[in-house]
Amino acid sequence: MRGSCDVHWSGQRPPQRLEGLQACRMIAAIGVVLFHANNFVLPLRLYDGAMVWRGFGMGYAGVEFFFVLSGFIIAHIHAADFSRPERARRFLRKRFLRIYPPYWIVLSGLVLLYAAADGLVDEDRLAPSALLRDFLLLPAPQGPLLPVAWTLKHEILFYMLFLLFIIAFEIGLGLFTIWMIGTLVQMVSPSSWYPMEFLFSPYNVLFVIGVLVAGCYRRLPAGGTWPLIIAGSTGFLLVGLSEQYLVVWPLPLRCLAYGIVAAAVIAALARARTTAPAWCVFLGNASYAIYLIHLPAMNILAVPMAMLGLQVWMPPLATLFLLTAFAVVLGALFHQMVERRLLAALSAPRRKGL
Repeated sequence: MRGSCDVHWSGQRPPQRLEGLQACRMIAAIGVVLFHANNFVLPLRLYDGAMVWRGFGMGYAGVEFFFVLSGFIIAHIHAADFSRPERARRFLRKRFLRIYPPYWIVLSGLVLLYAAADGLVDEDRLAPSALLRDFLLLPAPQGPLLPVAWTLKHEILFYMLFLLFIIAFEIGLGLFTIWMIGTLVQMVSPSSWYPMEFLFSPYNVLFVIGVLVAGCYRRLPAGGTWPLIIAGSTGFLLVGLSEQYLVVWPLPLRCLAYGIVAAAVIAALARARTTAPAWCVFLGNASYAIYLIHLPAMNILAVPMAMLGLQVWMPPLATLFLLTAFAVVLGALFHQMVERRLLAALSAPRRKGL
């Protein structure tokens, strides 16, 4: 996801390049694509319930990693804005531009597709009230029309809480504390009542872990960064594979486990100031576009394949990588040709008198 994790702002060079984290964004985004391709598109569209490898199911945890990274980046960039209400408008504008315009373009295309093809989606999903809720990313018990947009609602909730620190640190700290207490209560004693379920979701812990990492990563000894990267990466794989093959982790415990190992990787990479190949940085920059577009993209390819029966000529593994590559390439093109230009135009300084 791009909106919460981008380390480049308004085309300016940041005070510290975090290319290693950009590469992690690429890995996390591709993990989510593999998860949806392996667990949904292949078994539901092409191979009658068959998946390639159960282990690809842990790719969903790219979302957990993004949430921790989101908390880290927002706190890393905006720590100097605390109790400076004059900067609240700039914070909101940047967050709005990063999240909404690219999302609106993808969602609009999806709405037009569903409106043109009868029967693909229930009519009530295209009702004006439902579309307004989806376009504004308002919380609702019903899932969004673009399935991955559920994560954006959690991002926006975090932004609104963080905004309070910019307006007045004391107020922000007080409400943030209440938010965390409610989240801990929800983790220990879950409630299925929707407003509580969303407002105090265990996912909130991931953002807070990222904020804490931003406050302490500089204290890490320089010589200990690579062992921490290895330990965190190994821990991430162990949590994911154990859930796929051994036991289903409860959501609160899963968030804590992924949050801790993601924090280790993020803190170490930020402290080490690692570099990454240019193509990894590019795909990291394109991760939000890839995230938004990958499900529609894979279905655009999978549906005609199924209609023509082409999948019988291809082993599932080849189809999996074809779908993944198609989604990543299409997302990268959307980033390069649409998202970047759109953000550049919307972020351009306004001339006086216009």
